[in-house]
Amino acid sequence: MQENNSPNANLILKKLKKSLKISTDIQLSELLNIKPNTISTWKKRNSVDFAAIISICELYEIDLNEIFFEQKKEFGSYTSETALVSRETQFQYCIGAAGMLETLPKFNFPFVHGEKTRAFQVISNNMHPLIEENSFAVCESCDLSTLAEGSPVVIISKAKGLFINRIYQADRNDVFTLKSENAFFNNVTIHLSEINEIWLVKGILSYNLNNEQKSGGGNAAPLAAPLSKDLQ
Repeated sequence: MQENNSPNANLILKKLKKSLKISTDIQLSELLNIKPNTISTWKKRNSVDFAAIISICELYEIDLNEIFFEQKKEFGSYTSETALVSRETQFQYCIGAAGMLETLPKFNFPFVHGEKTRAFQVISNNMHPLIEENSFAVCESCDLSTLAEGSPVVIISKAKGLFINRIYQADRNDVFTLKSENAFFNNVTIHLSEINEIWLVKGILSYNLNNEQKSGGGNAAPLAAPLSKDLQ
């Protein structure tokens, strides 16, 4: 699992245990499906696996703001609730189904800023190894005219669907080339008129199964690990 630096990992873990009504790191590790010494490592490094904690909070309906922040929902100029668009809801989202946005689950991520954000689930390996299938691309709204060449973006097109690619200007000002990281996938050409939304990818929530869980034949769910670094 990949970890992110936390302002106070010990405090986050303490509040998480309190919300879960448990008292020991061993109990917490069992709920997170990790080894007990992993939590010890988090404390020593002052880092936590944000998305693993987000996953358990969602499962037990714990307010993320109470775990990650000193004051509930106080973000200064960075207040934002990020809607998660899963693979099951992408078609409805792309066609602009009425009331769709209001039905999506929303979270406050401590590693993304901005008033308008989205998280889109990745349904192919076209951007592997930069972005893995089934992970979530956490994005901020952007202006197409100011995007740097080759920026990783999520494009929503009512006519063509959802794309996660690097974007490049084609020979014409109103045409763009969407390129994949994985050479197995072909590039895509899209016209400006076909782009309904464009989002700049700022980080990834990647889901990885622990090898021991795979070999053990258990029913453990994948744990999530975010990459908070900018992907431009």
